[in-house]
Amino acid sequence: MAGVLKLARRGINAVLRPAGLELRRAGEWDSDPRGFIPLEATLAEAAAARQSVGDFLDASYNFPGATQEAVDQLAALGAFRGPVETVCEIGPGSGRYLEKVVKICHPARYEIYETAQDWADWLVESYQVLHQPTDGKTLAATPSGSIDLVHAHKVFPSTPTIVTCRYLEEMARVLRAGGKAVFDVMTEPCLDDDTLKQWLATDVHHGAYPAMMPRQYVLDLLGRRGLSLVGSFFVPMKPGRTECFVFAR
Repeated sequence: MAGVLKLARRGINAVLRPAGLELRRAGEWDSDPRGFIPLEATLAEAAAARQSVGDFLDASYNFPGATQEAVDQLAALGAFRGPVETVCEIGPGSGRYLEKVVKICHPARYEIYETAQDWADWLVESYQVLHQPTDGKTLAATPSGSIDLVHAHKVFPSTPTIVTCRYLEEMARVLRAGGKAVFDVMTEPCLDDDTLKQWLATDVHHGAYPAMMPRQYVLDLLGRRGLSLVGSFFVPMKPGRTECFVFAR
């Protein structure tokens, strides 16, 4: 029955997508607010603007050039240094970071865990990545100690604390010696009084979003799992920001 319902859902969505609509399970939007970005409409609007999908979404949802600026800072911290043969990305969405990481690292294997099936299908077709079975909380299909770079961007500000902790444990598990873990979370400096006022002035009500993680807790949790902090920097997430970390095993 589950397989029949899945096929039916795909068929219905194939009809709805040209209108920028998509059928989801009740509550699914709350747990994955990025699903609000419709694939077909986004591709059409990016083409009309003569921009790449990533550049179009930066300009529409964040700040122009935000992704490239973050990638440049990651490179300066050595996130892409050394052979990067295997990459795993949690929640690549539209592939803004995926596209740039592939160009820099040229990995032999690039795994993605993505809950939005239409975006996942598009990424597989566009970049020949491997879409792993995604349960929204683990990297169950990825063997331990098999990944050179595991990363997530604008994912953990949308997930509840326990889900984020589970993903951080999974990131530590799949990293091989010398591998890097890259992710951003909303830490205490990202929610000062002025920024809090800006968030309170919005109409945000997407489940846990935006979720805050204590900075020291993140450092301690990954430290106990054999990872050391390389460095961090702040990246914009309207109307505030998040802190992006680079850890190494």
